[in-house]
Amino acid sequence: MGHHSKKNQSTGPVSIDVPMVGDPAHVLRGLLTAQVGIVCLSDSGDISFVSREFLAAFGQQSLDPGTVIGQPYQAVFDAALEPYDISETRKTALATGLAVSKTQPDVAWSSNPAGGSIGILTGSATELSQSAPMFEPDELTGLGNRKYLKACFEAIAQEDSGAIALFLDLDHFKQVNDTLGHAIGDKLLCKVADRLRKSVREGDIVVRIGGDEFAILLINWDQSAAEDVAARIIKVIGRPFLIEGHQVTIGVSIGMAVRLPNERESEKLLQRADVALYESKRLGRNRFHWFKDAMLIELQQRRDTEIDLRKAVLLGQFGVVFQPQMNFQDQDITGFEALVRWNHPLRGVIAPIEFIEIAEETGLIVEIGTWVLAEACQAAAGWPEDIAVAVNISPVQFEDEGFMVSVQTALQKSKLQPHRLELEITEATLLSNEEAVLARMNELQGLGIKISLDDFGIGYSSLNYLRKYPFDKVKIDQSFVREPFADESSHQIVEAVAHLGSALGMTVLAEGVETHEQMERIRSKGCASIQGYLVGRPIPLDDITSFLTSLPNEIGGRKPLPAIQGDTT
Repeated sequence: MGHHSKKNQSTGPVSIDVPMVGDPAHVLRGLLTAQVGIVCLSDSGDISFVSREFLAAFGQQSLDPGTVIGQPYQAVFDAALEPYDISETRKTALATGLAVSKTQPDVAWSSNPAGGSIGILTGSATELSQSAPMFEPDELTGLGNRKYLKACFEAIAQEDSGAIALFLDLDHFKQVNDTLGHAIGDKLLCKVADRLRKSVREGDIVVRIGGDEFAILLINWDQSAAEDVAARIIKVIGRPFLIEGHQVTIGVSIGMAVRLPNERESEKLLQRADVALYESKRLGRNRFHWFKDAMLIELQQRRDTEIDLRKAVLLGQFGVVFQPQMNFQDQDITGFEALVRWNHPLRGVIAPIEFIEIAEETGLIVEIGTWVLAEACQAAAGWPEDIAVAVNISPVQFEDEGFMVSVQTALQKSKLQPHRLELEITEATLLSNEEAVLARMNELQGLGIKISLDDFGIGYSSLNYLRKYPFDKVKIDQSFVREPFADESSHQIVEAVAHLGSALGMTVLAEGVETHEQMERIRSKGCASIQGYLVGRPIPLDDITSFLTSLPNEIGGRKPLPAIQGDTT
């Protein structure tokens, strides 16, 4: 749809032939786009449609268009001209160009082939209404904006047409801005807008909400056809973009919601689509989901968790437990992984899987992670010098500008030797700026700190990561170890990773080992170390001394050790 219309310079009555062939709502949306004040009357003179511009022109801008549907025209616009009722004096004045004193704008009337009549305001934009909302296109992409979508939705609602909202968010767009710059990002948004326009029918509404978010209103589509549109958009946006010599690849996540009967507020429809979008992003991105009532319940639960999480940070409700790691060569414990736990006053002990994602979304992970790092270093400083501590580092924390300071502060305060600290990062960290990640890894290793790649084998893990990044250790995800997922192909992957890691000078550890059979299979494939319940469950700091002295020799037993600092046993 066009965003601008040429204003009619005449102030007189105009004979307007209004084509109502096809979808009447489509015609009305076009008139709204052109900033036209319009009213439609039934054969009996009752209002069947009226725009905000028309109401505002007669001083009725406070009225909701939906509240006057079905009312007699004269009851709402008592000073307005009746259809075709223009005085001879006024006609003469207008025809000769004489000034006309009037208290209301001109209305040009035409019969409606579908029945009744249509009135359209004429005259300059100032005469029509200075208070009527103006259409403002998105300056970057040329699409409509949120205000435009709202106006179109009102026309749809007054016709009671069916509508499906798609709320779109571009995947990995931030990385484009960070790596290639905002100028390239802006050009990418424009190209995305072009592809979206071509993915829907003429008459459907495509707008940019802001940033890398877009919305689409599909008019009178059934849900199956709307799903086809969503799938097509995902495919189209996933194709590479060529921008100033750069090949850029992104994805898109989509939330979908259906307009409810008699629903007149676009914001409520968009809110439901936005909730569904959140589900698409949470479940892996580059997909679409329909809104379901259960999503609202889950979203509220997440909000409650976020509130409690903020309180937990303030009140210090977190604790750290430690899970042992054992190498095969010495049959000995070589270190412990520090694992955070949330000691909730009502829900009890909460594992990280239930709150880390929310902590990352809110940024609280930086404060939590900094605290865990300090606690882990302090604990390890009291252990035997051949035992290290491994700490998980979130991508958000790793990228934080204060991260290096927090690491150095933890080492200085605890007096832990840097080579005894191992930082575990996941592949999600590697998906960010490659140069920045490499620079930070080199800076950490320059201090003597070791770095491991955690959960290798899930997501987009590639053996190229092992060649590209200077890891000291690779931790193979437990899904390659435990049945029923650990099939023959999994065993081959474990062997390939073990051989490549060893060739590159990396220690290869398998997670989730629970049985002697799994341990022997992992050992035969070339892994150097294991972690899992077979070696030991996560334990509090106070239990580490008794754990080390009570292990059977074949699982990493030690001779009795001196008392560990901080132990109460």
